[in-house]
Amino acid sequence: MSLIGKSRAVALLGGTSESRSLALALSQEGIPWIATVTTERGSRLYQGLPGQVMVTRFSAVSLEQFLREYRIGVLVDASHPFAQQISQLAIQVTAQVGIPYLRYERPSENLEPWVQVVPDWQAVLAESVLAGRRVLLTVGVKPLPLFVPWQNRCQLYARVLPESVSQAVQAGIAAERVIGRRLPLSFEEELQLWRKLEPQVVISKNSGEAGGLLIKQAVAKTLEIPLLVIQRPSLSYPWCSQDLAEVVRECKRRLERT
Repeated sequence: MSLIGKSRAVALLGGTSESRSLALALSQEGIPWIATVTTERGSRLYQGLPGQVMVTRFSAVSLEQFLREYRIGVLVDASHPFAQQISQLAIQVTAQVGIPYLRYERPSENLEPWVQVVPDWQAVLAESVLAGRRVLLTVGVKPLPLFVPWQNRCQLYARVLPESVSQAVQAGIAAERVIGRRLPLSFEEELQLWRKLEPQVVISKNSGEAGGLLIKQAVAKTLEIPLLVIQRPSLSYPWCSQDLAEVVRECKRRLERT
């Protein structure tokens, strides 16, 4: 059953700075929106804006119920570039219920030629990358369990957000090797941390400007430390843009058809 023709609000899969920018732009156009995030901290991104914010984690069933209950006319996926699971779920469910899916994609960071780009997590979990080395992980907290089996064969350090320190320790990273830092870091702050830890390799992911990758490249070049960057997951989006104005125009166009 299609929901087109019964709905006028835009649903934002959020929790990112891009979703905040989009919520503001929609508000300025008088378009109602509901943002969904997975943490209370993520909900604070939208303070001062007139839309509604929900803290939830969707399953296929609960996402469909949400779209129907809140009479959503367009879903905009502005989730993190590595949040592949929720993007796949949103594509599937919107197709089932007949709601347009739009992807607002954070631009990738341009990488220097000397940066080693790896296609996925398995490529970086290699003997030649990790064994016997001091490794600084700046990949967020979710992938850390993948690296835990290597702790006896290399020295792993993980830099995560302050609120994620306990989660990193629970994942299995030694507490004394978990560094909590609020992002973004300046060049000087990043440089000081790397000099203190003296990593032989730093592992990051191509999360765009919000992930501080430009500064990481500058510090890696200054200290001559190898930087490995995990490429974004490749998804076939029904519609995708990195241009905020274009996303807003498309939301208006789709809503006007309802």
